[in-house]
Amino acid sequence: MDRYRPIFLGYRIYRIKFIKIVGFVFLISAFVFLGVMVFLLNTWMNDLWKQAQDAFMEREKRLGSIRQRVMDYTNGMYEDVKLMEDTKALFEAHDEAEYIRIRRENSLGSNTQIGYLPANIKKKLFDSQNQIAVVTLESESGVKVLWMEYGNIRFGYGAEEVKGIMARYGRGDIMVANCAIRNPKHMDQTLGRLSFWVHSWDIYDENTVPAKWELVDENGRFLLGNMPADQGGQIYRELEGEERQSGWMRGQGMPVFFVKQVSGENGHSFLVTKDISSVLDDNRYTVAVMVVAFVMVALGVLACFYGGIQSEAVFMSIIKELLSSMEHGDFNRMEELRLPVRHRQNEYLIIAENLKDVGMKLKGYIETEYILKLKEQESQMRALQHQINPHFLYNSLEMLQSKALVQGDRDMAEAIAMLGSLYRARARKPDAVTLKEEFSSLEMYLKIMALRFGNCFVFQMEMDEGIGEILTVNFWMQPLAENFFAHGFRQENDYNLLIVNGCAKEDGAEIVIMDNGSGADALRLTEIRRNMMEGNDEAGADIGLRNVYMRLKYFYGSRFTMDVDNNAEGGFCISIFIPGKAKDVHIDDRG
Repeated sequence: MDRYRPIFLGYRIYRIKFIKIVGFVFLISAFVFLGVMVFLLNTWMNDLWKQAQDAFMEREKRLGSIRQRVMDYTNGMYEDVKLMEDTKALFEAHDEAEYIRIRRENSLGSNTQIGYLPANIKKKLFDSQNQIAVVTLESESGVKVLWMEYGNIRFGYGAEEVKGIMARYGRGDIMVANCAIRNPKHMDQTLGRLSFWVHSWDIYDENTVPAKWELVDENGRFLLGNMPADQGGQIYRELEGEERQSGWMRGQGMPVFFVKQVSGENGHSFLVTKDISSVLDDNRYTVAVMVVAFVMVALGVLACFYGGIQSEAVFMSIIKELLSSMEHGDFNRMEELRLPVRHRQNEYLIIAENLKDVGMKLKGYIETEYILKLKEQESQMRALQHQINPHFLYNSLEMLQSKALVQGDRDMAEAIAMLGSLYRARARKPDAVTLKEEFSSLEMYLKIMALRFGNCFVFQMEMDEGIGEILTVNFWMQPLAENFFAHGFRQENDYNLLIVNGCAKEDGAEIVIMDNGSGADALRLTEIRRNMMEGNDEAGADIGLRNVYMRLKYFYGSRFTMDVDNNAEGGFCISIFIPGKAKDVHIDDRG
């Protein structure tokens, strides 16, 4: 059945069906794929949100631990009188010279070593555990700053406000505590505020979270992160006032997922963002596997549909071939056609099987009903060929014999001899002869009829030389001539004419038999044509025009034509076209 593959694209109905299936499968696959991707994106973003929250809470816990120790330290300062005297001197001094003067005055009135706040803070807080990097003292006299630099403590004056401290001494510091320091002797009097800062990079590092992140103080100032400062500031401003802690937002050309965590102690914000392209790139292997899986599934589904449609198209082609074979009567081809073996019945297989079964039954019917009847007619024609109409033979012989005996006429003797020759020729010739031989037999018959009827009958016969070797059926012209003597010949007429012409035509020959009889009216002509082409084949039916038509039709096939009409001058006309070559199967001596 390889000739049927792949033929379904040749059928418009199956081509459209397959295109619709392809579109439907890929549409469904796309929807399912998008659904799975949305689910995975939500899963990945939930993971990112959890990572960001865990990272922020862990840093907040560390800052809380530092804050607690700082608070413990500031509360313990009140227990050291000397340390508080130095702290008070720091708050009151406007510059380093004034601070040294106050310390000198305090030392003159004391027998013990005076306290030194910077050294005490360094001892207690400037270490790896607490990660304190900067301490600020703010009072009415100004701001003083202590900071660590390469393990050494530095002390500075002159900062007018806390906002300027970071610009002067560093960037990205986080304030972990802001403590009010009161006068031990007058607790209702506040000396100033003591603030403790840590470097943000000591708390947050580049591996904090696998995404873009930003650390912003309560004033929106960039502290630290791996996000460009302008981008981070823009996102922070867009999210300012947002109550959502996470979600999607419109980024620069593509959606961006964000997580925002705000510290409850000092108000700084931890902002994490990740655009969808970065998410897909981080999970490219998972996405690639999904794409391959969905494509394979889609192709698998299409392959199943392809097989089904191909199977339908194969059966459709088989059905068309069965119908074509039935139309042309090629039942042998129908019988040789093998149906594909299927494990499951479908409507196409049932139709093909039933159609083939009908064809085989029709073949059997034709063989038993039509061919047998045609053979019966052939047998009748063979008997006719051997008998040549007993009435004609007996009457002619009786007439010729009587005339010869009475008159001793040589012509009569010749006629008797001619009649015997005709009978012998018919008896021994095969079923297939040449046109030249068939014309000769007809001419011999007409000569006998001319002798019989004398001057009241005249015939003319002409045949182109090029058609003489065309094979034809034996003994078909004489029955047509006999029809003339049976229906068109009038002995009382002075002139009865029969003309037989054979003319060469393209791919064949045209035989025309005309007479000058009375012809037939339109109704009779219609009846004659119908009986000739559609007459019954029952035994004993007329074997005139019908038999000649059937024999020639069977011998030459579909290209043969035979028409009956009236002459323009009056009389009957039979026109027959025979191809130059008979079809492969024709009447022979096989019985």
